[in-house]
Amino acid sequence: MKKIRALAILIMFLMIFPSSCLAVKDELPSLKDIYEEYFPIGTAVSVASWANPKTLYTHDSLIEKHFNSLTVENAMKPDYLQPREGHFNFRQGNEVVDFAESKNMLVRGHTLVWHAQTADWFFKDNEGRRIDEKEEITESDRQLVIGRMEAHIERVVSEYKGRIYAWDVVNEAISDSPNVIYRQDSPWYKILGEDFIKLAFIKAHEVDPDAKLFYNDYGAVNPNKRDRIIKMLEGLIAEGVPVHGIGIQGHWSVEGPSFEDIERAIQMYADLGLEIHITELDVGMKGYTEEEQAQYYREIFKIFKKYSDVITNVTFWGMTDNTSWRADVDPLLFDKNQEPKPAFWAIVNTDNPWYVNKAECIGALAFRNSAGKELVTLLPGKYTLNDINSVFSLEEVARLELQKGYVAIFHESEDFTGDTYTYISTDEFDGLDMLNKVKGVNIKHVEFNNILLGKTAEANVAADRAERAIDGNSNSSWSPNAQAPYWLTVDLEETHLINRWVVKLHGTGPLAGANPDGPFNAADYKLQVSTDGVNWYDIDTVTGNTASFTDRNIKSTEARYVRLYVTRPTSLDFNQKLVVYEFEVYGIPLTNIF
Repeated sequence: MKKIRALAILIMFLMIFPSSCLAVKDELPSLKDIYEEYFPIGTAVSVASWANPKTLYTHDSLIEKHFNSLTVENAMKPDYLQPREGHFNFRQGNEVVDFAESKNMLVRGHTLVWHAQTADWFFKDNEGRRIDEKEEITESDRQLVIGRMEAHIERVVSEYKGRIYAWDVVNEAISDSPNVIYRQDSPWYKILGEDFIKLAFIKAHEVDPDAKLFYNDYGAVNPNKRDRIIKMLEGLIAEGVPVHGIGIQGHWSVEGPSFEDIERAIQMYADLGLEIHITELDVGMKGYTEEEQAQYYREIFKIFKKYSDVITNVTFWGMTDNTSWRADVDPLLFDKNQEPKPAFWAIVNTDNPWYVNKAECIGALAFRNSAGKELVTLLPGKYTLNDINSVFSLEEVARLELQKGYVAIFHESEDFTGDTYTYISTDEFDGLDMLNKVKGVNIKHVEFNNILLGKTAEANVAADRAERAIDGNSNSSWSPNAQAPYWLTVDLEETHLINRWVVKLHGTGPLAGANPDGPFNAADYKLQVSTDGVNWYDIDTVTGNTASFTDRNIKSTEARYVRLYVTRPTSLDFNQKLVVYEFEVYGIPLTNIF
């Protein structure tokens, strides 16, 4: 007999450890160590006098543990280094370089020539007039600006010669418009034309022949802008200009760019014979979940690893969400408390889902006492009662917390056979009672999938269309129009453990324009389960709904049959038509757990 105690879900994982070895949670893995064979992992740090906080110091433990390359976020931009002609301020830049050298880190210089964050005096003539605003720009005007640009490069690159290994020489010179190549609003372009790019690279190489020189831009994987960047780079290369690499600013979001565009751009830049740096990586998650953000990070790092022969640095633009310049979209690997998000765990090992990586590294099952204090957190694996008692007593335990995708199976036999009690997390755990019943626990990873696909559905109305609600096709629907209540039943064919359900209603239909909510969506409905198809039990109830998309976690429950039961098909009393595009239930056969 299998005794199933089904409750809620969070997350954790499994390996088999020898008897008398209790595998407890460990510390975070280091990103720089994980990617040592691929490329340096960098971050941008703030240290400018007006920066709050100065992350070089407030986040130094994160920096030292995870990164081996640094970029100064603002204090090496032209207006900060040379706010007045001939007056240079290297103090904050030197702080970063000194810190990096003391920790054996690389430094990328950002940036020498840019249309933004550059002091006005660079572009004024000797009478104080803006040269880029003149109707006619003379040759003496051009030479004045060239001299200033070259003098700035000479002084800055000389200051850090042999200490900064790579420079973003020119930043964001290509237009976003498909009709022109170069950015038309750049004062550098207005005064010098496209020649300013060539002149900047030649001068930087002359000052430090050993430094790697990069052109850096956002939108560099967008096909249209990518092609304009490539045309510009091809021209420079053909002229023998010393450009060594392309910096791809990764200011992206969960909704794009596509992985196909990213990979294709990398291939095309590599075909030019250039090194590639991912220079300003952050992935906004506005409108998406942390899990979706984690999956996006996982996929792009798969690509980065695939092309690690040409990608020679990946730099995040910051460390924590609250200190990011895009703080409103929470784009980074660590939250405001410097704790790792799912995105961090996603890139620890791109072969696994983020929650598997987390469980393997810092544990899968946490035991807590009645006061909520953590007694111990175990890594995935099998443990005997003797193992557990060597650290704490099971009778103290009043609560279990498991990582997503993991179950704790308590066995009455020391050889992990016979009767079992299975948990997916619970706030109600009687440790003393369990102590008298079991001899060991197996902490195991399981995958919960949509278990309705491929099954047979029955319904009390429009039965011939019932299976359209579980076919995985969002273009088809079950649409009864009689008198509520309506129900749709699915035989799972064997007993499952379920923990989540999804309903896609009227507004999610292709003809409805994917409306987020409205009165035509089912108003009152519930998920019911049964072990015999006769006696039904309410598991979760939705009332007063107007949303087109419902996605709800539930207490993990044993079920052979599931039923969607709708008592109010719309918010409009006169309208009894129900439209269900998809009904999904997530779970796993009990036979797959043991």
